[in-house]
Amino acid sequence: MENGTLAYIDYVAKVKDTGEVLEATREADAKNLGVFDPTERYSPRLVAVGEGWVLKGLDEALAKASVGEKLTVEVPPEKGFGVRDPSKVKLINEKKFGEKAHDLFVGAEVEVDGKVGTVRYMGSGRVQVDFNHRLAGKTIVYELEVVRTVTEPLEMAKALLGRRLFIPEDKLNLNIEGDIATIVLPEEAFLLEGLQFVKRAVSSDLFKFLKALKAVRFIEEYKSPEAEKPKEASHPAGAEPQEAAPPTEKA
Repeated sequence: MENGTLAYIDYVAKVKDTGEVLEATREADAKNLGVFDPTERYSPRLVAVGEGWVLKGLDEALAKASVGEKLTVEVPPEKGFGVRDPSKVKLINEKKFGEKAHDLFVGAEVEVDGKVGTVRYMGSGRVQVDFNHRLAGKTIVYELEVVRTVTEPLEMAKALLGRRLFIPEDKLNLNIEGDIATIVLPEEAFLLEGLQFVKRAVSSDLFKFLKALKAVRFIEEYKSPEAEKPKEASHPAGAEPQEAAPPTEKA
């Protein structure tokens, strides 16, 4: 697949040396592997080949893959989450954590000076924190299938919108007329954290992959509670509703 191709892929990602399942895009796989999460929405993952949306090693493999192909990809640390760097393991005085020091334990995730790390050791008033990514130094194995590519402009736009707005597809109202894309946001979207940032990111994606677009418009739609109520049959003032006559039997 060429760079910039939008494609949907299904996969299971595992840590090679431990077998730990990191992610599964199919519900059946998640259940079989014992990692099913009922709050998770299982579906093929949208990727843009060569755009860095996935690990570098996986990106390179997708560039050589074709639709319908099933393959196993091993991503080494240098093309994945990085090689472990001993200099990122720091010994920190327990006092730096203040009152939170009482809540620390080995394996806890902590933030120090804007950096996130994992507690590896505690003792003698000091805390060893590892600021490497927890998967640094690990080879990641993907068992994947390229499900399909997305090439039609409106479908591309909907796919890109769905990547940023985690809302059911049947509630995404998007239309393209000429060089203008119009997106009607449902009320569910109004409570999304960082909605303005999401709108800017969606616009950037659309301009990048749909070169003909000149403008993106967002419409926030509020529906009247009355409009949601089912309409009742009306009757003339003072008149009683009549029962339907029984069907006439055939002779």
